[in-house]
Amino acid sequence: MVFGSGAPISNDIGAEIRPVKAGYPAALPQIMVRDLLGRAVPPGKTCEDLGVSFFTAEAVASIGRAFASNAIPVSKIITVIGKDGKRNMVSARIGTPVQDIFSALGIVVQDKDRLIVGGPMTGLAVFSESYPVLADTDSVMVQDHAGITPVSDYPCINCGECVRICPAKIPVNMLVRYLETGRYEEAADLYDLYCCIECGLCSYVCVSRMPVFQYIRLGKYELSRRQAAEASHD
Repeated sequence: MVFGSGAPISNDIGAEIRPVKAGYPAALPQIMVRDLLGRAVPPGKTCEDLGVSFFTAEAVASIGRAFASNAIPVSKIITVIGKDGKRNMVSARIGTPVQDIFSALGIVVQDKDRLIVGGPMTGLAVFSESYPVLADTDSVMVQDHAGITPVSDYPCINCGECVRICPAKIPVNMLVRYLETGRYEEAADLYDLYCCIECGLCSYVCVSRMPVFQYIRLGKYELSRRQAAEASHD
């Protein structure tokens, strides 16, 4: 896949190239399956369940190098975003602590700064600079503590911004009410928890600064944990 605009392009290697919109979240797998293939990923299923797999350009290049050299690649290209928003493309060996990368780039991490692995919208905060670069690490972001907008326990004001922006058309304002009180089964049954593609836009636009995205991830995790526990007792 490529980013841009225009009609599908064919070439002499038998591959078909289709453009993907540059705006977020157009490049998320579920969105691409819908927009490019005209198929919807059913709730609780993955793209792989539909026979569709996604590989980054780096992964494809690494596979090619592995076959050519008969050796497993041990390095990764990652994007490092500093406190000033500056982006650096870095090649690092898998297993390298992120603190070594920060040191090489002159990035100083202070108390209460936030480290995010995976990007600002869907990434996960980590709590140590000793966190290693993994095979699936694509980006590491450092946020200055002074610029972090704190989350709040202020209740939903039912403004509807999360509903309007949701690409999966989920009634997020109702969903989060059940999730924040731990009513996960009802959230899944009544308000389409498993339809969420985890783009993070709901938290981004939330006027009350509720950690909506985190509630959704927690709800899915707790349900999967309970289902695994029930299956083990059958």
